[in-house]
Amino acid sequence: MTKRIRVQYQFATAKHLSELGKDLIEFRKKMLKKWSGPDLLVDLYLPRFGPQSVESRVEAALTVPEFLRGAIEAERNGYDVIIVSCFSDPGMEAARELVSIPVIGSGICAMTLATLMGSRFSIIAPGSGAVSSRGYENPKKYGFNQNLSSIRRVGMSVMDLAKDRTLSLKKIIEVGKLAVSEDKADTLILGCMSMAFHDVTEEISSGVGVPVINPIPASLYLAECLVKSNLSHSYTAYPKLSSQKINQIYDSLK
Repeated sequence: MTKRIRVQYQFATAKHLSELGKDLIEFRKKMLKKWSGPDLLVDLYLPRFGPQSVESRVEAALTVPEFLRGAIEAERNGYDVIIVSCFSDPGMEAARELVSIPVIGSGICAMTLATLMGSRFSIIAPGSGAVSSRGYENPKKYGFNQNLSSIRRVGMSVMDLAKDRTLSLKKIIEVGKLAVSEDKADTLILGCMSMAFHDVTEEISSGVGVPVINPIPASLYLAECLVKSNLSHSYTAYPKLSSQKINQIYDSLK
């Protein structure tokens, strides 16, 4: 029997401590099992504390200490790959300096897959009003700036998206149509895990007429690909810290 790939799927946010609580976590476990396939064994890692959503640089920064602690523990506990479950990918690059196993983010995986499906993608994002410069930072850093058609907001917060599948789907389709007709996007990306866990990509694609990338299965499939290809991040790009420093960092995060 082939050994299954062990994935530590790390929630960046502490939604399990919100009003949505355990029911939300159980639902998301069920969806991860659906998307995992026979070769993956996916375990959730929940932060002990932190923001319940990431909609600002401050909230993204607050998630990083728990993510780094989890990354160190993942390697020590024999996991093969780590995924950060947040479209902003907070802590991904820092964690690569602490472990040898692959560390990948939901956002970078979704954008990578989108460039294989088309030439111009739009990110459907939570929130209302104008998109701040934060939304454009990762596409530019990852080298996808030329592929980014637009970032369109749905007018709902992350927590509201998590609560209401029907309204979320309606809003995403409305905004997605504008991204295609006005911004000339040929591919859409769900830029929030609360959208993605609703499993609505087929319905959106049918309503909008272009491929829709869900960052959750995208990250799971790319995680599987990396492990099966015996690939991890470059030590030239992300020099690993000494064992002494890693132990000191871990002790400070306990």
